[in-house]
Amino acid sequence: GASHARCRLVWRPQPMPRPHASLCAMKAALLLLVAPVAMAAWPPGYVNRSFHQTPKGFLHYVVHGDVAHTPPFVFFHGHPRSTEMFHDLALQLPPSQPFIAVDYFGAGHSDECLCNETADEFVTYNQFAVWVLDICADVGATKIVPFGALTGGSPAIELAGLAAEKGLVERLILFESYYLKQKAKQYVDNIYIPTIRHMPKYQNGSHLLDAWFRPDCGPLGPTSQVPAVEDLDRNEIKTIDWLLNTRTGWQFKMAWTAYNDDIIPRFKQLSAKGVKMLFLYAEYADALGNKYGLDHDWSEAHINAAVPEELRKISRVKNGTEGALEQNSTLVARFVKEFMAWQQDDDVMV
Repeated sequence: GASHARCRLVWRPQPMPRPHASLCAMKAALLLLVAPVAMAAWPPGYVNRSFHQTPKGFLHYVVHGDVAHTPPFVFFHGHPRSTEMFHDLALQLPPSQPFIAVDYFGAGHSDECLCNETADEFVTYNQFAVWVLDICADVGATKIVPFGALTGGSPAIELAGLAAEKGLVERLILFESYYLKQKAKQYVDNIYIPTIRHMPKYQNGSHLLDAWFRPDCGPLGPTSQVPAVEDLDRNEIKTIDWLLNTRTGWQFKMAWTAYNDDIIPRFKQLSAKGVKMLFLYAEYADALGNKYGLDHDWSEAHINAAVPEELRKISRVKNGTEGALEQNSTLVARFVKEFMAWQQDDDVMV
């Protein structure tokens, strides 16, 4: 289909596969793009799909439930994913809990943005959040609960800030959201982003197999670098998401680092408004962040300094990976339910 045609490029550190790489494995990677597997993870009829027109292209979003009656979660996916990354978690939540999930430009079923590669390289999270707030208004949501995962945490913070100015938000949920110190930001800008920008493809299809083993925002690890049997379907969706993101996914990362300096001021604004916040952390992902220079501990300490203890809950997934929302969806759903029932006079959860 048309969506399959967008799956083109994935970076690989070596241009050729290992000499003894399995031919069957390579064929399996190629079949990923042509096998009759549904592109959508959502059960038939579970969500309504729509598009929101912006000057930069159409944004795809899905809606479940009565968003006018109950404040919906507004899901922001991480890179290189799509709205599909919230499938497992959403199905663990009460069916009466509505949600809105939006694909960033170039991800999932949203248009690639009408941008160039000079002065107008990406859509900022500030602008993206404005359009998502418009979507919330269009579908009749009067109160919202922004919920951001990984890099998607930053646009969720911005949406919460915009909504707080209008009295539309009382809670915010973040999974593995980072506030980057300057050295880490420079690493992402100068080292990481160039590796995912204009990624090569190879005649032997090795870039397709490489996508299968990518751990980014997916259900891989912590004890193995291959997906567990029970995670094969989830990893397939992650792989499709990755391939769709290879054309312009670097724009998502550029928007992430560009927003970094706005994070602490927004947290202080939200705190002043009395917004309750849940911080979900996955311990294995945190350890990797410390190991490779993103410095999770520094980030968490600075966020905690900006958000008073009485407004903050912290829940941790033991051995959780970047794919914890999928692999540990039952546990995460319990954390979320507890947070939604939390009153300020309860004990602080750490």
